[in-house]
Amino acid sequence: MKDCRFYKVVLLWLAIFLCSGTFSVRAEMQSARALEIQAAFLIKFISYVKWPPDVFLNPDAPVIIWIAGRDPFGSLIDTLARSETINNRRVEIRRSDTVKNIGAGHILFVSPTMTTQMALIMEHIADQAMLVVGDTPGFLDKGGMIAFVRKGAKIRFDISKTNCDNAGLEISSKLLKVAKKIQ
Repeated sequence: MKDCRFYKVVLLWLAIFLCSGTFSVRAEMQSARALEIQAAFLIKFISYVKWPPDVFLNPDAPVIIWIAGRDPFGSLIDTLARSETINNRRVEIRRSDTVKNIGAGHILFVSPTMTTQMALIMEHIADQAMLVVGDTPGFLDKGGMIAFVRKGAKIRFDISKTNCDNAGLEISSKLLKVAKKIQ
């Protein structure tokens, strides 16, 4: 009888162990999928934003996407960028761990590791028409223009039209229609 109870306890612990691993793997897969979607969105946003004419130095100048802070996308976004030409422009990905090293560009993704420096970032790029994108709560209130919002397994985004207008960026009505919320 004691042996039977021992095996039941062992089986219970084994089941708990296996299930917790399954949840962890599933959560990691959902997280990886979310990053793929965000990376694709960053590149697709290019088609739905109109920058002032003087932002591009010449007709074939690339669209530059900066990633500030710890890069959550890794080589995935580089692969996506290499495969895209939007409005006859290549897409280049650049990275910076510091605010002062963020150069001229068109889109800036602010990773969660840099959101505490949003005031400095916004001051640093104040003279640029740069679409600022992030995925932390309250991002739009700190000057961001598009904030990724995760709802279950879905990735959506909110847009601050006011912040975009202030930066001299014109957001397509098509992009505004699919936004979860517009401020």
